[in-house]
Amino acid sequence: MSTTVRPPLPPVRRVAEPVECKLEMRWISEHRKEYPGEWVALDGDRLIAHGKRGAEVFAAARARLAVPFLFRCPDDELPTAGGY
Repeated sequence: MSTTVRPPLPPVRRVAEPVECKLEMRWISEHRKEYPGEWVALDGDRLIAHGKRGAEVFAAARARLAVPFLFRCPDDELPTAGGY
């Protein structure tokens, strides 16, 4: 049986000030319907990478940015809630 060894995740970076994501959130509200069920990586209001596999999108974004903003676009626009 073969095993796959993945590289370690980068250390968690803590910031002294809250990070504002206004540009990213605006991009998501305007473009999320264009990428149903996909992960998107953003730098402000700029799309860096997208795809169905989050790990691949993360790797592509990390090649360009130290701390990319990742978001998974919903498959549909129905509201979701936990519970029954």
